[in-house]
Parts: sequence; structure tokens; C-alpha cells
Amino acid sequence: MPPGKTMLPGILRVALLASLIAGCEAGYVLEQGWRQLRMSSRQVPIDSLELAGKLSMDSMEKLRWVPRVLDFCRKELDLDPGDSYQTYLDTGGRPISYVVTAAHPLALVAYEWHFPFVGNVPYKGYFDEEDARAEALYLSGERYDVDVLPVGAYSTLGWFSDPILSGMLEGSVANLLDLIIHEATHRTVYFPGRASFNESLATHVAREGTVRFLMSHEELRPQLPAYLAGRKKSLEREQLLLRLRNDLDALYRSKETEGAKMERKREIFRSAADAYRRLDPRNGLEDFPPSNAFVLSVAWYHEFQRLLVRLQEHLGGNPSNLMAYLKGLPRSEDPLPAIQEELSPGTP
Repeated sequence: MPPGKTMLPGILRVALLASLIAGCEAGYVLEQGWRQLRMSSRQVPIDSLELAGKLSMDSMEKLRWVPRVLDFCRKELDLDPGDSYQTYLDTGGRPISYVVTAAHPLALVAYEWHFPFVGNVPYKGYFDEEDARAEALYLSGERYDVDVLPVGAYSTLGWFSDPILSGMLEGSVANLLDLIIHEATHRTVYFPGRASFNESLATHVAREGTVRFLMSHEELRPQLPAYLAGRKKSLEREQLLLRLRNDLDALYRSKETEGAKMERKREIFRSAADAYRRLDPRNGLEDFPPSNAFVLSVAWYHEFQRLLVRLQEHLGGNPSNLMAYLKGLPRSEDPLPAIQEELSPGTP
């Protein structure tokens, strides 16, 4: 699915938590906290007879798989979904929230907000789109590249019981599995201030777990080819965006004048957008904004994919081994030095 669509998995990892504990933005805290409480009051147990009379047979069939995938998360992936995904929330066809990201216009440096316990985060979430747009307008006025992304799923990192959102049932069962496993990974292991590593990890575990779950259930195996084909297309987009990031980084580090850099930046984005369309004619250029914030927000999900694949193979090839290893690392420290030492040639 193109970046920025409503099912973009999990970019709002900590915005809700941050809204309840940040002491420096009282208005933001109160507004987001009130909206969370209102949202919680509308949740319905997924096995409720009330849902059976409201949802389609297809949606009810997808909900039937939720307890099984949660059990799979616990037993096969060493994840801890806690008491999440026991309830359902109808969002009325709208995204559950919106996230603002920002970056320097001539450097791949994200604007960051700081919140207690979760550290620096390169995004800020709002339940109301107008509030998100207002924040984006302010940052644009400060000359930042800004992007606003709709959110289809998120994790509150165990502080609340996260629901199955109505939008999560719009895709296939495989897509639902991917989302749940992605969010359960965040709930299980989260390194404060390490957004790119956290997102890369959740993306990796979700992909690994989804394939394994589909393979282990005969009635779901027919969905595996489509899921793998979607992953192949996603990989092509990821590679394109990572090449774009590298080209931009080289430009911004050059000795060109600011004006020359801005002109070359526009050319690089135009070329990348054309390549994006060639990958799939259905891709719209509106899904490819010429913004450093957009490039960074997508790169977070993939920057450490190869490293995590290597680490999983080194630890025996099972994602549960990977999770067990990461659980043993101090949450307050950057996990990368420990991982690099683990993968060094002299390590047993």
C-alpha cells in the first residue's frame, strides 16, 4: 500500500501515551486525554452479539481470527499483546488519528518532540485532523518540511487496552495479522528515543509472523501468494525511497549554495515520483509529497531491516529468539552497539 494511506501501520506509536504524561503542554494533554477516554467508552467486546448484528459476515470472519493470532503471538513469537484487541471500535470510516512529522528543509534531520518515559519522538499525534493541520501550519511557518499522515492503527505500549479498529478489517486476513503483530511487537519491546529501530523491528516481526501464521493454517494458505506479492511491491517502494534518501543526503552534504540545493532537491523528487509511478501506474503522485519529513517517516520502517534479518539468523532463525534477545537489552540504551557486538566475528 502506498505510504501515507490510512492503513499505514503504526506510525502513531506513542502519541497517545505522550498526550497523557507530558507536563509542558497542558492543552494538548487535556484534549488528547479527553478524546482517548471518549473513544474507550465506545469500544465493544469482539465476541459481543451486538457486533454480530452490525458487521458483515466477512468482518465477523476476520474477527474470529483475532484470538488465534494473539495466542500465536504469545506462544510462537514471544510477544506480549496483554489485554489488547479484545474489543472493537467503529471509527466511522475515518482514520483513528493524525500524525504530524517535520524535518529540516535542507537536511535529513527530523524535528523532535520530547515526552517523559518515551524520550524524543519525531512525530506528534492528534485525534482531530484540524489540530494536526494547525500544528503543521505552525511548523511550516518555521520553515520546516512538514507532513500530516492519517493513522489506521496504533499501540499505546501497554498503557491502555488497544481495540481492533473498523479500518483494520477493510483488508485481507493477512493484512489484519500483519497489523496486530506489528502493534504487539511495539507493546513488547520499545526503546525510548529510537523510532527508526522500533519501527524497523515491528515491521520485520510482523512480516515474519504473518507468513508463519498463514503457513500454519491450511484455510489461510491461499492468501500467502498475494501477501508475498504485496511484500515484493513494498520492497520495491522501500528500495526506491531509500535511494531517494541517499541522493538527498548527498546533496545536502555538498558545497552547493542553498538556492542550488533547493532546485536540485525539486529535481530529485520529480525523478523519484516518476519512478514511483512506473512501479505501478495506480500509484498517485499525490502519495509522493516532495518533503524530507515524508522521506524520513517512511525510512523509519526499513532502515534496520537487513540488520534484523542478520541478527535473527545469527540467533537461530526464529523471530521468537530475536524477541527474547531484545527483551534482555536495557531499554534505556541504544540497542545497536549490543547488536553489532553480538554479530561481530568473534562472538560465539
